[in-house]
Amino acid sequence: MALTGLLTGRLNVMNMVNEFSERQKAFIASQGVLRFNSLTPDLRIHCVPLCFAFEDGNFYVHCGNTGAKRWRNLKRSDVVSVELDAYTDDWSGNKGLLVYGKATFLQPGQDEQRNAISLLKEKYVQYRERFKLNESIPVLKVEPSKIMNWFLSD
Repeated sequence: MALTGLLTGRLNVMNMVNEFSERQKAFIASQGVLRFNSLTPDLRIHCVPLCFAFEDGNFYVHCGNTGAKRWRNLKRSDVVSVELDAYTDDWSGNKGLLVYGKATFLQPGQDEQRNAISLLKEKYVQYRERFKLNESIPVLKVEPSKIMNWFLSD
């Protein structure tokens, strides 16, 4: 198939909040990391791969080192994006999501923060066995405002 045939009509932009299709939810569940994007003070995109949990249309990331650049950036702007993708050499299985949203910190002791910690421990054996999650550290919640997908339309 020609590249133009692959790309024609395959990018689907949807303006919605917290409404992922079942196919998109299954894709998200199959992913081990997402790419978290925030904006630096000099307006550069800072992108890092992070482990995450997903529930009720929201993404959750354990903050770990709260002094890290990605978290400092959020003190200036809570506008973020996350990207998840899959790649195949022949491009027949390429697919992904780009999700724009608002980031908020869930503080220790909040029910949603405790639930996010449980989700992360359930998803990643490393968080249960090797790298114990510090439950006294905030969890970052990303609430989607715009979802773009390629090859993941129903």
